[in-house]
Amino acid sequence: MEQIEPETAMNKLSIPGTGGSFSYNYNSSNPAWYKQQTLTFEEQWKAGIRAFEIVSDRPSSSTETLGTQDVKCNKESMGVTVLEVLNNLLSKVSTPREGKTEPSECAVLILTYQPEGVSGNARNAASYASSLKLMYDNLDASQKNQIIQYTPELTLEQAKGNVMIFCRINQKD
Repeated sequence: MEQIEPETAMNKLSIPGTGGSFSYNYNSSNPAWYKQQTLTFEEQWKAGIRAFEIVSDRPSSSTETLGTQDVKCNKESMGVTVLEVLNNLLSKVSTPREGKTEPSECAVLILTYQPEGVSGNARNAASYASSLKLMYDNLDASQKNQIIQYTPELTLEQAKGNVMIFCRINQKD
């Protein structure tokens, strides 16, 4: 297996990820159809997953942050909030791997907005984006310092110890 050099750009990497990353908690109607994962977050991390996709609704008011929203599967709460997932990832990437003194991991959080009972429109997407910004604004400085913006020039060395957040807005929006 070829060793990746520290200066390698992130856009050259393939990062293993899961869709519906927290759907392992789903126990409602038709789990064979909706439950995308059977491994827990910890088991997925140990298996090498570093990109986690979660689904949430848009907050119902302009003062509510995305962080308070429950992670959903088939509109059912998975018992964890968006902020709890982010904090889990921030904790994982800041912890040095066994035998290391510095963090050597990075992760990706893919936030999927899936409106519940509302036909999508640009205003809903803008509201979702505002609630994401509000969540970010409410993070403490150490959390903010661990969220990094993706650029094609971003290197693995720069990404270590950080989380990148991507939003996947519903196609109706």
